[in-house]
Amino acid sequence: MSISKLFQQELRQHYLFRRLPDDAFSHILDKSNLMSLHRNEILFDQGDPASRFFLVRNGQIMLFQTSPEGNEKVVDIIGPGQTFAEAVMFMEGNRYPVNARATTDTELFYFDNAAFIEELQNSNTLCFAMMADMSTRLKGLLTEISELTIFNAKHRLISYLLGHINDLQEQPTVKLTATKSMIASRLSITPETFSRILSKLKKEGLISIEDETITLVQPEKLKEIIGESFERNKNGCMS
Repeated sequence: MSISKLFQQELRQHYLFRRLPDDAFSHILDKSNLMSLHRNEILFDQGDPASRFFLVRNGQIMLFQTSPEGNEKVVDIIGPGQTFAEAVMFMEGNRYPVNARATTDTELFYFDNAAFIEELQNSNTLCFAMMADMSTRLKGLLTEISELTIFNAKHRLISYLLGHINDLQEQPTVKLTATKSMIASRLSITPETFSRILSKLKKEGLISIEDETITLVQPEKLKEIIGESFERNKNGCMS
């Protein structure tokens, strides 16, 4: 079953497909489709053969690894308009290195790796688009390593909030699109520490919290707490 013309127009807005010739785009779509997952449904397990990559249309996918003790470590949280697992097609062994699970009812497009690689071999435009995406992600990973190894939990949480501002108002807001425990795992801190830091920032009058929305009451003071690294790293913040 092929992707409808309505969805094709939607996909054409994504940078990976925007400049593709029509015949190349059609070839990729011949082995692509839209699929749905229920909340908590597994998309793939770590070690599964990787024959596809994905683009989230709506909903959310959590990429995670599980320790031998059964503890989950969140690797990434993927939202609408984001692709994932495309880099796996270039990895030796072609197996997914993480688990993927829907955190809410989710729709996503899947694309066949073999068809995509065939078009990569024929299109410099597509190659450069893929390289740009991977370069951006590499920058984000380097930023994450810096955050996790150099800075403390308070710094990482403030950096996360500043990097996810939803507006440019004097007191911008951050809408938490994932659970606090998921974000805490993403930042390599415990849920208890996450909540404790938020409570302290609220008590100090730096933020206010209403349901899942956090208002940065004094964003400039938050920037001062983490220093110049915010300006250097904000474009490569974690998702």
